[in-house]
Amino acid sequence: MPLQHDLQEVTKLNPISFERFAQLIDPAWIEQALVSTGTVSIRRRRLPAERIVWLVVGLALFKNEPIWLIVQQLGLALGEAKVPVPSAAVQARQRLGEAPLAALFEQLAQAWGSVEQPASASFLGLRSFAVDGVVWSTPDTPENRQAFGGGRTHSGDGAWPQVRGVCLMDTYSHLIRAACFGEFGVGELRHAKGLENSVSDYSVTIFDRAYYSAALLLDWQQSGTERHWLMRARKPLKYEVIEELGAGDWLVRLTVSRDALKQRPDLPGHWHARLIEYSIDDKPRRYLTSLIDAERYPAHQVAGHYNERWEIELGYREIKQNLLKGEQLRSKQPDLVRQELWGTLLAYNLIRQEMRLMAGEMKVAPQRLSFLWLAQAVTNALRFCPLETPGTIPKRLAELRTQAQHFMLPARRQRSYPRVVKPRPVKYPKKKTGGLN
Repeated sequence: MPLQHDLQEVTKLNPISFERFAQLIDPAWIEQALVSTGTVSIRRRRLPAERIVWLVVGLALFKNEPIWLIVQQLGLALGEAKVPVPSAAVQARQRLGEAPLAALFEQLAQAWGSVEQPASASFLGLRSFAVDGVVWSTPDTPENRQAFGGGRTHSGDGAWPQVRGVCLMDTYSHLIRAACFGEFGVGELRHAKGLENSVSDYSVTIFDRAYYSAALLLDWQQSGTERHWLMRARKPLKYEVIEELGAGDWLVRLTVSRDALKQRPDLPGHWHARLIEYSIDDKPRRYLTSLIDAERYPAHQVAGHYNERWEIELGYREIKQNLLKGEQLRSKQPDLVRQELWGTLLAYNLIRQEMRLMAGEMKVAPQRLSFLWLAQAVTNALRFCPLETPGTIPKRLAELRTQAQHFMLPARRQRSYPRVVKPRPVKYPKKKTGGLN
């Protein structure tokens, strides 16, 4: 009787042990992150630092569950009583801080992101990345509003304090390679400074027009070997044509603004880039790039590759809608908000790493797998793992990989959704013109 057998199996389910859960990430990496940031637990506490790291990751994996239940489900507390008072978990998070989570994220992003990709994943021999901004909402507390600020409307402050961030994402695997976030009032350009240190050599990074800055783009392409960039050209763009590379394809000279030279006297007065004009659906569009070699990088392929920028938008949707359930972060203090964000990015990369491994075994692109279904399957495997021998988590994840065909999506269609401005609905009925006379 299959149904009866399944019911009997469900009755055996218990919260998983911490030792099994911790095998998702090498404990040596967690230990290294704690040591490098000076946050190793000296006293033997019920909630030691290495387990609080997993608690913060669990806040994103189990968004709708209270913190005490996450502690119980993951078996994080030491001692006989498996559920400490809720304040104990908050105090443990405060002791830990954000630095270990940021260090661990950087380690894993570097290790997982540097894995060799199939040739089909590259763009003319270059690894593809995208940079874009994102905004997260936090609980409305005086501390969060003072630390982060938020949007404003004609009637005053917005409903929630907000954190502005910028991420560097691999457009093939959707792994986040680097992130920076802080006050809402700080622009994306300032948050993006420093991300060039995390991008790979022999790569091309896609930006939108908001990132047009001589300082940012020159620093980006000079930070390593063949670190290129691509963006839509701004309409009021002043340039001088140096050489015509083909039809609608020019090598141009751009002028560095006076303000930029005041802030960065080391910048040159002029710099060179490639300007491409290409029609898509009979609409001319212009692109600016450091891919100057027209023979190696044909204009139509460079222009077409700009569409890969939308992969980072899809990644943000996966984080906000699937992991965060379209809700605000849960932390009420600024330092814990930053800590929770690093944990959220860790949880996202953890799932994306499993998807990359699964896609590799199936020999398909990771985009062909459903993030929503895989996220639910992974969290269910963690929550309802039966009592088995130690090392059961890798075994359960391996079982998920054998079921990969159930998580496969159909090939993407060529779809277009033009942006439109819809009028705001008015709550009052309109008067008939005939009745006004």
